[in-house]
Amino acid sequence: MTESFPTPTPVPVLSELPMPLSPLPMSLSPLSIQRSELSPSQSVMKLVHEACQRFGLIERGDRVAVGYSGGKDSLLMITALQALQRRADYEFDLQVIHLDQHQPGFERAQFNANLEVLGVHCEIISRDTWSVVQRQLKPGQIPCAVCGRMRRGILNQWCAENGFNKLALGHHLDDALETFMLNLLFGRRLEPLKPLTPASDLPVATIRPCLLVEERKIEAWVDQSGLAPVPCPVCDSFPDAKRRDLKQLLQGLSDTQPELYASVREAVYGEGTPLSFDFVARGSAEG
Repeated sequence: MTESFPTPTPVPVLSELPMPLSPLPMSLSPLSIQRSELSPSQSVMKLVHEACQRFGLIERGDRVAVGYSGGKDSLLMITALQALQRRADYEFDLQVIHLDQHQPGFERAQFNANLEVLGVHCEIISRDTWSVVQRQLKPGQIPCAVCGRMRRGILNQWCAENGFNKLALGHHLDDALETFMLNLLFGRRLEPLKPLTPASDLPVATIRPCLLVEERKIEAWVDQSGLAPVPCPVCDSFPDAKRRDLKQLLQGLSDTQPELYASVREAVYGEGTPLSFDFVARGSAEG
């Protein structure tokens, strides 16, 4: 006699399973996923911490205003300084600020969206510097230098009036190398981009916490974060020919010497550099 067995209940495939009606938990929301990916890498944080410690950029009790342009460099700088703020060996206040220069074509919606993802409040300072720059420009002159001087002056003044003793800007190692080479080749001087520059007439110092970080690391972080940096509509339409050409030259050299930027970082900003005496004492005409 043949033994009979009950027919097994078929197991439904994944596509046949009912979809859950309840929303995803907050930890899986797109915004939370983005925020979990905002933390800079350990190698970036090591360089930011090294710069702050070696050059005394941030001290206990400092009130730091972070200049946010909307670009990738200032986006990374905000998240890096937020990470430093959470460390036990740092104690400082942080405020993100932005100078609205009334430039035509600025992507304000994306600018605000990035701030929302970062979860920070940004103090907007409104000044129509664009009209002033247009009146001052000579035929064929690039506006970036004039615009930059006005911007730093306004931001320094705001810091002084609101009790902030440090203004953080997002210059990185590539900026530093390009500035150093421009000063050497066209300015006839050995003058690096300084980690800390005191204002000549106000109790405010400009600091550059990301000065030891290579630009490629910032670009990799932006790709990981999912943020969309907002370009300057003026700078992109008036590229600095000398800086652009020098940047291309340095990138070509780095293809044959991958340690180029690391070598320059140690030569210019290392503890044994003969240029170290010049970081804080002198003024600056940097871009």
